[in-house]
Amino acid sequence: MGKATEVAPPPPVMAEELPSAEPDTPEPSTLISLDQLEQLDAAVSAAERVACLQTALGVQHYPANARASVWVDFCFGVLSFARDDAQLSPDKSLCLLTLAHELYVFSTQPLVVPEAEATSTELAPSPSDEKVTTDANAVEIVAPTAAVAPPAGPADAYPSVEAAYDQFREKILAASGVTTTSIRSPTQQQSTPEAPLPPISPCTPFSTTEVAQIVTFFTSTFFRHLRAYQFLSRVARQSVVRETPLSVETPLPPAALATAILQTQ
Repeated sequence: MGKATEVAPPPPVMAEELPSAEPDTPEPSTLISLDQLEQLDAAVSAAERVACLQTALGVQHYPANARASVWVDFCFGVLSFARDDAQLSPDKSLCLLTLAHELYVFSTQPLVVPEAEATSTELAPSPSDEKVTTDANAVEIVAPTAAVAPPAGPADAYPSVEAAYDQFREKILAASGVTTTSIRSPTQQQSTPEAPLPPISPCTPFSTTEVAQIVTFFTSTFFRHLRAYQFLSRVARQSVVRETPLSVETPLPPAALATAILQTQ
């Protein structure tokens, strides 16, 4: 008898592992969508464009609500500037509209000053006139610092023009691709091949010429009327209460079942 030959099993086939697909990065949020912007640009007249913008912004009482009408008119002016004067692309127009909306909200919202912080600021002692350096025997004399004035009341605590312009400057620098220490935190200042920094602005960065046009537009329109916008947000709107009598028919109470009479046909 011959020897039985031992058949070796074939080696297992190792499937090549493909790298897992990176999760889709969320799309940047804008005030209105690109489709709504295209519908707005396709409108024939200015009245139709304003109506489309009201629908896109979700404004229902444009003629009656002064705050809503001013906000819609402001957004309409920004989009008209982006399309007619600056001739920006659709993604840059959406980026500029979102930037303008954030600036408008920041400038027209009252500043919330905690009561404890206001008390501590008012009662804080003035700093000493002497400042001790690292050398124990050397004393540096500095000028006395003026006492800090207490913050304004809640009715008048709105961002100043300087604070609003600083906010605008930071946002326009971020939209232009310029990295500043105020835009990124200290832990995000360095970029490495393993951990690159995310883009500062979701849209294509603005060019130098576009930034100059945007700054000129905002300084001649928004910042010129900033106090009027804040006054409109500060003053309470007048309201009218109307009462209309409404007649409601009440059904009769049903009779007791014990008193029911069987009707024969």
